Amino acid sequence: MDEPTSSLSAKEIEELFSIIRNLRSQGCGIIYISHRLDELVHIVDRVMVMRDGKYISSFDFNQNRLTEIITQMVGHEIKEKFPRITCDKGKCILEVKNLNCGKLVKDISFKLYEGEILGIAGLVGAGRSETLRTIFGVTPAESGEIFIEGKAIDIKKPQDAIENGIVLVPEDRKKDGLCTKLNIRENISLPNLGLMSSLIGLINRKKEDAIVAKTIQDFKIRTHSSETDAENLSGGNQQKVVVGRWLVMNSKVIIFDEPTRGIDVGAKVEIYNLMNELKAQGVGVMFISSEMPEILGISDRILVMCDGKITGELNIAEATQEKILEYATQFDNKKEVLS
Repeated sequence: MDEPTSSLSAKEIEELFSIIRNLRSQGCGIIYISHRLDELVHIVDRVMVMRDGKYISSFDFNQNRLTEIITQMVGHEIKEKFPRITCDKGKCILEVKNLNCGKLVKDISFKLYEGEILGIAGLVGAGRSETLRTIFGVTPAESGEIFIEGKAIDIKKPQDAIENGIVLVPEDRKKDGLCTKLNIRENISLPNLGLMSSLIGLINRKKEDAIVAKTIQDFKIRTHSSETDAENLSGGNQQKVVVGRWLVMNSKVIIFDEPTRGIDVGAKVEIYNLMNELKAQGVGVMFISSEMPEILGISDRILVMCDGKITGELNIAEATQEKILEYATQFDNKKEVLS
């Protein structure tokens, strides 16, 4: 089973674990691949650790060895699982008013400010991804308004969003975020050809090489060459390519949809540090996550969705798993979101 819980609710995960335990009792051998280490406690008898395509170690599972497992996975000790920095709240970068699109984007209104990371929480099917894809123009809005730094903008397609400084790091990086048959250089260059081309449309290879090399260095993309095909990278390095290519154009708002799904603990911390760096630079950062500890560990403010509506807003100082779940199950109620 390869990352079987990546898109399951808590109840569905427990049902899966029950099935796994039942299969084990019948004598079935199971290989279970997961980056969610909290799952090991429930189902695992023995652990094998791999890193960069190589076997590291294997041993009988013991909950007391979780720190050792993490260290072996990333090759060094991780002192802080959810690094957080504090920034002064700046001006409003993005404002969404009364956005509607289909059955899962209903009258959405919120603001995003400089110096904060805005987390979007909710159960599977709450409309989180649909809302952010509507803002990005993947699905045009039926009604509502979007403002960047106080200026109304019209987004009918992703190109409109990109030109106005809004970019999306999609949930399915292989399907929607990368051209896996192209190499790293080509993936980074594709959305940035305007920065690398002359007036007659010819690519300046020297400028392209410099931009690509800087992106690989800044994002610590582990590769022997920029000519390595994207499909041959690890999940974490694929995610860095997707994020890095958008930051070349100095975007104003970056939307992350499940940015750490299917990547190891070390790569997760690198993504968190990247989000913190963007926050410190005044970039508007929004992200969706189905992992409650991640939402609570990285967000400065949390919007909770249920049934296509925003049902609650929480500052991180008051946020708890219980409060998030309370708002995430308010199918018939809608709370006004404070500005």
